[in-house]
Amino acid sequence: MNANQPDNTPNGPGILDRTLVVRLGRIAEHRTHAILVTVVSVVMLAGIGYSIYLGNTLRYPDERDDYHLAVNIATEGRFTVDGENLTAFRPPGYPGLLALLVRCGASIVHLRVLNFLAMSFGIYLLHKLMKTHSSACAASIGAVLVLCYPVLFYTAGTLYPQTISICLFLLIVTLLMRKEKRIRAYVLCGVLFGFLILAAPFFTFVLGVCAAFFVVLDGKRGAKGMAITIGVAALPIGVWCVRNYMVFGAFSYISCNSGLNLLFGNSPETTPNTGAWLDMSEYNREAAALGMNEVVRDAFYRSKAVEYMVDNKLRTATLYFKKLLNYFNYTNTLGEQGESSRMKDLVMLLTYGPLLALFVVRLLLVRWHKPSDLEVLFVVVYFTSALIYAAFITRIRLRLPFDVLLIGVVASFLGGVVRQRICKS
Repeated sequence: MNANQPDNTPNGPGILDRTLVVRLGRIAEHRTHAILVTVVSVVMLAGIGYSIYLGNTLRYPDERDDYHLAVNIATEGRFTVDGENLTAFRPPGYPGLLALLVRCGASIVHLRVLNFLAMSFGIYLLHKLMKTHSSACAASIGAVLVLCYPVLFYTAGTLYPQTISICLFLLIVTLLMRKEKRIRAYVLCGVLFGFLILAAPFFTFVLGVCAAFFVVLDGKRGAKGMAITIGVAALPIGVWCVRNYMVFGAFSYISCNSGLNLLFGNSPETTPNTGAWLDMSEYNREAAALGMNEVVRDAFYRSKAVEYMVDNKLRTATLYFKKLLNYFNYTNTLGEQGESSRMKDLVMLLTYGPLLALFVVRLLLVRWHKPSDLEVLFVVVYFTSALIYAAFITRIRLRLPFDVLLIGVVASFLGGVVRQRICKS
């Protein structure tokens, strides 16, 4: 559905003052470019200031590992955390990107600014998608909602791949949602998907969802195009898998931590809100005694997780559904206790809660009000991420790239509500 199509979105709640809604709606429609520029400017200026404020401090273990990997790639040309032992524990995409900047003399502050650049470009892409497939009003609302979801800003201030992932996926969707797509568009999407998966392997599943979606949407042309995208994406992934085999003598798909994460999510100590910080010393000692390298050790962890799941079928099934519900939680128990607080939980509750509620309302109205193709894609990817992550561990940080899709659906819904009121005024 685009801006020129009739709007079938239902009336919004009657508790809002119609005159105020109409005025704000007209501003959102007619000043959409100014709103976008304002939001992006705020993100960049605040992001630069926040990056300088944080300085060279890295608060989380994952950040430190990715940074050390980037430094060693840039200085030694080797994928190693400690400078001595080659590793395959973490995906190579994000550290490889950071390494390019480190080689040019970038500090941690500069690397953080890169994330805020990616966040700003992601806002632009979401705005473009909303304007093309919903309305100018929805585009403005989407940009403002991203700004009003502070966890995205907080995460951009960390050396995590989530912000880059958001940007890359929205760029891929922008290319694939064009009505006229040439072969080069599918090739470019393959390149982008290849890097995205090397940065965040979970997007392998998202590639599968997108392939199925665009085959259904575009028929035979979509099937041929997505075959090209998958083939191109497979090339860099295959090269890295060959590297892992040559280094460790065993196959590993991109990174060898999926087995450990499966064990974190399926062990006697696992709870619905468990993170990757459970005590695995017993398993580690057993793996060390057998002299296992990283890849073999990960397979060992996976076998222990499967063994536990088979022996505890009822608890595994119950735990899965609890983790599935926890995917939509506003708070997580953190391993780094100093980074958690009641205030942060309250902010998440007050920002994510309304978004999730409006998302559910939109879904409940789907029978009477047909969603656009973009909304369908966003909803399918969002729920697919929940279903798959629930087999491992469910964390807010892992969900964030997909929360932007939720914002897109909510923005489209609210844009329709406002336009309906404008038409009645």
